[in-house]
Amino acid sequence: MSDTDGAQPGVVVTNLEGRGPLNLLGRDTFVALKAELDRLDQDRSVRAVILTGSGDRAFSAGVDLHQMKDLDQADAESFIMALHAPARKLLTMAIPAIAAIKGPCLGGALELILACDIRIATEDAILGLPEVQVGIPSVIEASLLPPTIGLGRARRLLLTGETVNASEAMAMGLVDMVVPADSLMQKAYETANQFLGMSRDVLASQKDIVTKWLELGEEDSAKFTIAEFSRIFKTPAPHEGMSAFLEKRKPNFAD
Repeated sequence: MSDTDGAQPGVVVTNLEGRGPLNLLGRDTFVALKAELDRLDQDRSVRAVILTGSGDRAFSAGVDLHQMKDLDQADAESFIMALHAPARKLLTMAIPAIAAIKGPCLGGALELILACDIRIATEDAILGLPEVQVGIPSVIEASLLPPTIGLGRARRLLLTGETVNASEAMAMGLVDMVVPADSLMQKAYETANQFLGMSRDVLASQKDIVTKWLELGEEDSAKFTIAEFSRIFKTPAPHEGMSAFLEKRKPNFAD
């Protein structure tokens, strides 16, 4: 999952390894990512981690709906907690996390990059939280969207499920830099290399301070939204919304 090819010692690239060319994320991906982040966080030789998608087509088009569409309430809570774990780790780990985003970055994948400290996107990147369009709310680290881009913009993206391109994402502060596709990893390495001469303990302290600024709302809201996410699976909406998407038809939400 991780490698150091092309990077300075102390910089590690961690690849999201999902299903298919769109790198769809499932429970196994979340568990593996959390374990790898735990390992890197304990390795004091590591000064920065770059999170990117495996393959050339996508960071990730989001969670694998084939895994989600038939979950019951208990399984839905377990599933979303599995995603919350690596996202929370990215937010709180001692070392800076840099997201290198190519192509689609949607749903749960966007929540992962929201938990990163710096976000770099390619010119063809597409970002969004389209969950409402398939019958589920955006939860957990989606709570980081309002402080990142502002409440008004966040409400629009969350309620409509619409996506934005890289230039729009840059303008609203959702990403920090936009680069050509062939420059993505070079820019990510350049950014990560800035941390090599810094104190790991001071970086950890600064990250902890920033997290504490968010803490009052973020963790409490994550607990609430996990309960709300699992509750929605008591209704027909998730199954209908995701089934319609997979069957390429319009959903018929009875409510």
